[in-house]
Amino acid sequence: MRQLRDDTHLILDGEVRVYRRERSRRWQASFSVDGHTIRVSTGKRDLAEAKEYARDTYLEYKFRHKNDLPIVTKKFSDVARLAIVDMRKQLDAGLGKKVYCDYIVCIERYLIPFFGAQYVTSINYEKIQQFYEWRRERMGREPKASTLNTHNSAMNRVFEEAVARGFLANKDVPMLANKGEGSERRPDFTRDEYRTLIRKLPHWIKQGKAGKPTDMRNLLRDYVLILTNTGMRHGTEALNLRWKHITLFEEGGLQYLEMSVRGKTGRRDIICRSGTIKYLQRIHERSEDIKHIPFEKLLRDRVDLPVFRLPDGTVSKNLHQTFRAFVTETGLITCPRTGQNRTLYSLRHTYATFALLNDGMDIHALAIQMGTSIGMIERHYSHLTPRLKKDMLSGKRHDLPADEFLQRYKS
Repeated sequence: MRQLRDDTHLILDGEVRVYRRERSRRWQASFSVDGHTIRVSTGKRDLAEAKEYARDTYLEYKFRHKNDLPIVTKKFSDVARLAIVDMRKQLDAGLGKKVYCDYIVCIERYLIPFFGAQYVTSINYEKIQQFYEWRRERMGREPKASTLNTHNSAMNRVFEEAVARGFLANKDVPMLANKGEGSERRPDFTRDEYRTLIRKLPHWIKQGKAGKPTDMRNLLRDYVLILTNTGMRHGTEALNLRWKHITLFEEGGLQYLEMSVRGKTGRRDIICRSGTIKYLQRIHERSEDIKHIPFEKLLRDRVDLPVFRLPDGTVSKNLHQTFRAFVTETGLITCPRTGQNRTLYSLRHTYATFALLNDGMDIHALAIQMGTSIGMIERHYSHLTPRLKKDMLSGKRHDLPADEFLQRYKS
């Protein structure tokens, strides 16, 4: 018999499995009825309540089957769960978009609680307006435009499932509006703040305890520098980066470093600032299992191992916590221009700011490099427009180009 994980429980003589997914506090349930595997979120954090919900749901499905009622109905909750199952299958196969995770959270947290008992065919303009009001009260604020985009996409994902199964005609799918508040300016680092950041990192590393704490600090140092020199996304793109995705090539007598990154917008190639190679070499030199391989050979051989790893080969997902501890200790946690706390994503915004102001990079090139739209760049970095126009009209540039600046203050 297969051994169950500690966070998995069987009820009703093993007919129903109650379990929790990694990094989730809410219990899930799964069971089979008439050859159909049903997976539902109980929405409960308390195990006893989750078991009760799972039992009632299982008995409801058994009742449907016994009375020749369809196992999967046109109820929004049933169609939504089918959409969730499909998205999870695609994610598990490595084919689904990363944003599917956000859709699933939205469906389980907002859409099913409100629309669950209604039939997809009965959801009209009036009910959607009621949902908008309910969501506003539940969130305690007017959602941002980006949040509404995610919610609308998740809702449309459910409607697509209903259309695919013949429950709903395309012409009957309701239109969804986005009238959310505009996105706020995102926290980043100025040149002086960034200089302070990278100057303090070496000393902060020396203060760490021997072993893994110091290993994490060393990795964070290079992680910070690489993010700021490439504009790649923390998490999705960085953690998917492997040595086989990095290429050194020469053109016109100059050497370039290229990375192929994969994130929520798919795979794209990015060109790194020249200093990036040094930070990669430091990670390579600390990696016990590959440090004997010459660096350029490591890249030529397309070694299929993660780049951001500790000396023993472990991939840590806690760099954001180490970063938070560092910027808190150094007094750089809060961005004075936005009032928001900085995170590792602030380094991506810093890259964009430096590219626009110091490199003179045009918005189209920056959008391609960062894997986003021109509209998104314009919305989030519109505050730079006066300075950009001033520099272009006067013909003046900053004393230090961004690449030279980063090299002078590299750590």
